[in-house]
Amino acid sequence: MLSGLKPSKPFVVNCLRYGSLFCGAEVLQQYYLKKHLPKQEGSQPQPYDATKLKNMAVFGYVFAPSYMALWYKWLEPRYPGTALKTVVTKVVLDQTLLTIPILCMFFPWMSYCDGKENIFRELIDKFVLTYTISCTFWLPAQALNFRMVPPQHRILFNGAAGFIWAFILCIIKRQGEDKVED
Repeated sequence: MLSGLKPSKPFVVNCLRYGSLFCGAEVLQQYYLKKHLPKQEGSQPQPYDATKLKNMAVFGYVFAPSYMALWYKWLEPRYPGTALKTVVTKVVLDQTLLTIPILCMFFPWMSYCDGKENIFRELIDKFVLTYTISCTFWLPAQALNFRMVPPQHRILFNGAAGFIWAFILCIIKRQGEDKVED
C-alpha cells in the first residue's frame, strides 16, 4: 500500500496484516522444528501441522486483531497524544486491559481446538510465566508504539512486534504438549 493512502476497509486490512504476521511466526517455528532440525539431526523432516496452523490462524486473523481494533478505538480518543504521562498510562492499560484478556482467550481457544477436556488447565499452568515474559517484551514495545507510531498504524506495529511475540508464545504453548493431560 502506498504511503499516504488510506485503505477503504482499515479493520479488514488490520486483521489481514496482523493475522499474516502472527501466523508467519507459527509457520517459521514449524519450519524450524519440523523441517530444519530433523535435517540437522539426520532425521526425516516431518509434515507441517496444518491443524495447529489453522487454529492459530483463527486466533491471529479473527480474535486478536478484532479485540485490538476495539481496544485502540476506545483507548486513543481517551488518551490522545504522546506525552510521557499519556504513553505510560496507555502502556499500563494496554498491558492489563488488552494483554490479559488476549492471553485468557489464547490458551483456552488452543486447548479447545486441541480437544482437551479442561480448556483452562494450560491457562492456569502458563499464565504467570507468559504474562511475565509479555511484560518484559511488550512494555518497551508498546512504549515505542504509543510514542512513535501514528494511531492508524498501531495494529500493524503490533503485528510486526507480534511476529516476535507469537514466536515466543508458540514456544510457551509447546512446552509440555507431549505430557498427558490430568
